[in-house]
Amino acid sequence: MSHPRPGPLRSLLSKVRTKSPNAAGPDDQQPAVTRQQLELFQRAADPADVGVLVVLCDDRPVILGLSFQDWYPDADLTVLSEVRVKQGGRPFGLTQVRNDHDIVRALAALPPADLIVDLRQGRPDDVRSTFRRAYLTLADGGRYITRQEPGIPADDGDIVDEVRELARRQGLPTAERRALSDALDLGLGQALAGVSIDDDFLVLHKRGEHVIKLGVEETRAALAARGVEQRVIARVAPERRASASSIWSSEPVLGAERLGGTIDVGELVCTVYEKVLCAPRQVAVLERLLLPTSYFLPGRSSRRTRGMTYFGSDFSALPELDAEPEELPGTYYHLDNQIAGHYGHVITHDLSKLWAWDAALAEYPDLKVLISPHVETGEIPPYTYELLEAFGIGRERVHMITGPVRTERLITATQAFQQPAFLSPEARDVWARVVAGLLPRAGHDPLPERVFVSRRAASRRRCLNGDDVEQRFQDAGFVTIYPEDLSLPDQVRLFSSVPVIAGYAGSGLINTVFSSGPATRIVLASKSYWATNEYHIAALYGGDLHYFWCDPVPSDKSGNGFHADYVFDVERDGQALEKLLLSLDS
Repeated sequence: MSHPRPGPLRSLLSKVRTKSPNAAGPDDQQPAVTRQQLELFQRAADPADVGVLVVLCDDRPVILGLSFQDWYPDADLTVLSEVRVKQGGRPFGLTQVRNDHDIVRALAALPPADLIVDLRQGRPDDVRSTFRRAYLTLADGGRYITRQEPGIPADDGDIVDEVRELARRQGLPTAERRALSDALDLGLGQALAGVSIDDDFLVLHKRGEHVIKLGVEETRAALAARGVEQRVIARVAPERRASASSIWSSEPVLGAERLGGTIDVGELVCTVYEKVLCAPRQVAVLERLLLPTSYFLPGRSSRRTRGMTYFGSDFSALPELDAEPEELPGTYYHLDNQIAGHYGHVITHDLSKLWAWDAALAEYPDLKVLISPHVETGEIPPYTYELLEAFGIGRERVHMITGPVRTERLITATQAFQQPAFLSPEARDVWARVVAGLLPRAGHDPLPERVFVSRRAASRRRCLNGDDVEQRFQDAGFVTIYPEDLSLPDQVRLFSSVPVIAGYAGSGLINTVFSSGPATRIVLASKSYWATNEYHIAALYGGDLHYFWCDPVPSDKSGNGFHADYVFDVERDGQALEKLLLSLDS
């Protein structure tokens, strides 16, 4: 669908008319839709250009649908109604919606609309709110038409106020615009290609293609509604598991909140899709829906996407393509990551997806894995190849993508380690297979009984009094190690064998996924660091977990949140640590 060439959005402000106190209010008796209004809609969106049409209403949905059907006879029409009506016997779709979330789900179940018309009256707050949630679902070049009702007060401003402010911000310097806007505001502003007024209706012209992001089950339902085949070839049922580890926390309240005695392990599903658009940094899109495999933190409501432009929890945008995506014949197992090549993410997120590899390989013997290069080097790290080879996936099966591709067939498997939510036992079998593949190449030097896993030259999440802390452990017989000094086989040998392991929460201690069984684990972590990987690993393998929570120290470099530096409080927790270290000798 064509649309006007976009000009400076600042000029759009002049197109929004001055509010008139004589505009019709909600009590005026009017038909569901008038001939004059339908002619207006046709002027704004020629029926020849409208393949998918959506009408949103709060009254008389059947009459509205029949009227729009007459004026847009070739369009695939859906009416979203806030009133309940009987289904069946109509030449158009009719769906009941109760709120904006229902509206987004209904739009996700349809191809991108070329025209959305919101005919609700007397509810400027709702009209404005729905615009914010629905506008980016439009096709590139689509139209969004809604009433403007200047005589009706709105708590947060009406849609005219919203559009004016979005357009005003587009004329600001980038830094100032970003400071004033949230992610969705930025997306809406960029997508405004034009604004016009026709009688009492506001007509918005949309530019750009956007991807809709929903929850796992909602995505499956939307794809099913679009007729997309989603063939499941492996499934592991959800379960509630008791932690196999005893847990001690220096902060009982925080421990009860984050280190529970039971864990709800989610369902794992391995699914086959066709014709999926993939891009570096864990992007997989089908029918303009982002597949669940695109999140390395699937349970987070923010649904962050680093491989795309992020416009809030419901939308992202792919980078503009200079050419059509490369066509990849064959079958690919999606093993990509938003933080591609990061060691901690490779062994937890990526490897934990391999629980269904054997089932997929049995059906597709020529199966390959799809991976992005490291975000800094542009290459797949050697340790990634080494880990995959230890599992049984040779280099010849690894396909690196550096730009958008369209796979003939894509297989996705639910991530079995989803911190901070759960760690499935299926992941343990994957790591055990990696250990078995690496141990034959490990050395045979004697191993210490106790190790402290330190972090060399950390740029964030630093323990600022780490030298004092590590000395306390060394005095108790611990050997300080830096995993990066060891070969991968020797790292696996150490972490699968040493019975007492301590250290700072993070990638170093994540190596305890290679444990061979129960162990004593001592963790130091900032209270602001919510990634309780070590807890989930201990809960799966068993043993004793001792968790010392440290106070974060905000700074300009590391911030005051997830990556904040921290200090072990010797006055508060030093005695408990000393008691623990002495108990190891008994």
